[in-house]
Amino acid sequence: MMAHLALAIARSAAWQQPDDLAPLRLALRVLARCGVSPAALAAFWECAAFPSDNDYMHRGPMYDRLVQLAREAGYDVAGEYVPCNGWLMCNHYRMTASRAALLERYGIQPGYMTYGDLPAADVFPKRPATVIHRNRTSGFRHAMKPDWGFPRKMRGASGKVITSHVTNVRNLDSQFWRESLEQPHHRCLVPVTSFSEYGPGEKGKRPLFWFDVPSRPIFSFAGIWRMTPAGAVFAFVTTEPNEIVRPVHPKAMPVILHDEDEARWLAAPTAEALDMIAPYPSQLMSVEQATQTGEKRGGGEKDDEGRLDL
Repeated sequence: MMAHLALAIARSAAWQQPDDLAPLRLALRVLARCGVSPAALAAFWECAAFPSDNDYMHRGPMYDRLVQLAREAGYDVAGEYVPCNGWLMCNHYRMTASRAALLERYGIQPGYMTYGDLPAADVFPKRPATVIHRNRTSGFRHAMKPDWGFPRKMRGASGKVITSHVTNVRNLDSQFWRESLEQPHHRCLVPVTSFSEYGPGEKGKRPLFWFDVPSRPIFSFAGIWRMTPAGAVFAFVTTEPNEIVRPVHPKAMPVILHDEDEARWLAAPTAEALDMIAPYPSQLMSVEQATQTGEKRGGGEKDDEGRLDL
């Protein structure tokens, strides 16, 4: 309750009284006293520094004041936009199943997978992947091939407006996601055979781990999709990590749907769908460390995609 009050104070003070630092200082101290994690601090940043009615995210005087106050409150804040710092996760997964296996697994009629060749088995941000959605008119499942990552315009450190592609849905209250989450025909299943995370370690030498579900050769992330002027795009929902993912990636993990929940995810009312967002049972998963280490395209610290805590 106190943390929510602090967020409300911060949002109001940051934009109605930008020269009065006292409310912001108080809000940050309350968050620290409440034991609010750096992850939740990212939500504070979004509320206070970058209001939802602002088209772009600016690094300016307000940003600098918030960094200073956060440090005074005891947070170890890097010199960059906080929600982009440390939230990169699962920006590389695999879908190695055949076309026939996908059609059978998801009960798709051949005429409802209208594209030819499947996307590449290794999936990275801004590249196409297979997702399954339910047509709101016919009720049939359709396979489509959108690009991974919702585009969002933002202003970089140089002041130039750039487009970032946000791959992971973390903040379920963000208006950036709500429209797609609240419309069942904009939810989708993201077929996966394994996904990767980088573990802790020295930059450039971090170990890479691959996770799968041995009893389910193809499993599904809980996804959402929408149309953009450039075509269809998708992202998938994340949640708290379970016991097998947490030692490797303590921030979050993708939401893996149980078989019996897949149809519900595509059709259920919003509240029922949100109840499915939970860590997958760790005892049903396995993990293997890859021989590859370091940060590569699409899966590590050098890739800017998917870092926004939205």
